[in-house]
Amino acid sequence: MTTPGFGAISSAVARAMSEVRSQHCKPPTYRPAETQRGSIRCPKCGGLVTYTASAIDGRTSGHCSSSGCIKWTD
Repeated sequence: MTTPGFGAISSAVARAMSEVRSQHCKPPTYRPAETQRGSIRCPKCGGLVTYTASAIDGRTSGHCSSSGCIKWTD
C-alpha cells in the first residue's frame, strides 16, 4: 500500500495509520471482524507503536513508546 513516494511526502503518523489499516481494515467493510490490538515499529524513531483497530467502526488509535513521538486517534 505504501510506495517510496508516499513515504517521502507523508508524515510518520500517516505512515503508521496506513500500515495498521492495510493490515486490519480491508474492504468491503473497512474494519476488522474483531477488535485488533498490536504493535508495529515506529516509522519516525524506531520505537514501538501500540495500536487498536475497532471492530465496531474501523477507527484506529495508537501511540509510540518514545516520549513526545507520534500518537493518533481517528
